[in-house]
Amino acid sequence: MNMFAADYLIKSIFPNGLQILVQPRRYARTTSWGIFVNHGVRDETKESNGISHFMEHVIFNAQYRSQSELARLVQQGAIVEAFTTKEYTQFSVTTVPAENDAALHSLATLIRRPSFNTSLIETERAVIDQEIKTFMSTRKSLDEWVERALFGNRSLGLFTLGPRENLDTFNEANLQERYSTYYTPLRTVIICQGAVEGTEVLEKVFDAFHDWAQKPTSIPPPRFEDVPQMIGIPTSSQQVSLYVAFRGPSLTNIDRLPFSLIADCLGLGVGSRLWNSLREERQLVYEIQATPTTYGVAGYMTIRLSCERNKVREVIQVLLAEIAKLHQGLDDSELERARTIRTTGLLHQHENSRLMLPSTGKFAVNGLTLFVDTEIQSLKLVTTDDTARVARQYLNEDTLAIVAYGLSREELLNSVA
Repeated sequence: MNMFAADYLIKSIFPNGLQILVQPRRYARTTSWGIFVNHGVRDETKESNGISHFMEHVIFNAQYRSQSELARLVQQGAIVEAFTTKEYTQFSVTTVPAENDAALHSLATLIRRPSFNTSLIETERAVIDQEIKTFMSTRKSLDEWVERALFGNRSLGLFTLGPRENLDTFNEANLQERYSTYYTPLRTVIICQGAVEGTEVLEKVFDAFHDWAQKPTSIPPPRFEDVPQMIGIPTSSQQVSLYVAFRGPSLTNIDRLPFSLIADCLGLGVGSRLWNSLREERQLVYEIQATPTTYGVAGYMTIRLSCERNKVREVIQVLLAEIAKLHQGLDDSELERARTIRTTGLLHQHENSRLMLPSTGKFAVNGLTLFVDTEIQSLKLVTTDDTARVARQYLNEDTLAIVAYGLSREELLNSVA
């Protein structure tokens, strides 16, 4: 068997603590480079909420908007991205192999020599101000409201963009202090996937980063609130968007895969339990989807749907009844269908280095190494008994949170009662 037919990954850790993961792909014709900094919203307080996203904007756009190598790569057709999550910040470049050296050099410049000058900070402050206004006025904010309902007003429950009032407090001094504390080799992972030679990449990354040093720091662990809530966001519309969520296992928990298979069986596309009961049998909704989400310290499942205002009570009753049935576990045919769907999704993702990059980085910043073949083999080991145990543990009233876009909190509570 050709070794390149399966996952093949080189991992190295430099003396300064920097991790490097290289995944050569024999038939790839592009290369994806990513820098993942273990710094996100979960590292913020209410007072500093929004600073990790603000930093990402300033660091990335200083290079993107200047006469830099990153700007040239964009002009040459490279795909450059930067985004902030609850637990890490990602900067990435996907390009043709001829630009591999330039991609690495541009990311090294970006992460090691950021600019926090006043003019740039004020430019990004205005941009993010508009971003906050747009985001909070649309349904795009519902996923973040779900995490607020699940985790409270701290750590994972804080909004990525932060409140508008915090935006005015960010300046060169606190951005530089934040950078010195969190943007360090020991909290950074560099990932390269695609058309590359492994040992050659390691040498070039070493040349660019081996002398990157850091000062000693003490970072407090994230804190959580464990009382899920009901949140209502009233509107004048007769349509209500319901986001029903349950706390679940973390990325490192052995229950993660059974939990994800339960979510797929419950609400992933045509033929899922909720599709059949809420759409096909009762015509209460048009679309419905259940999605598992995992972080290094927690996880959850979100069930998203829209319905008419006068149908909310019935929809919630049917939904919770279907949840209760899951306490008996999936049957063999459902489990096999869910396994096949998830396996197909993993293989499709694996074929595209750019799509695979965030998942690889997410595992890496949490001390794990993602091998798609291992994930697929682990899915095959999940039993119907596993799904029953996991459903009883996680899918119950103690872990339930609901966000309703279109109802007040009182209306939502009356619909659940």
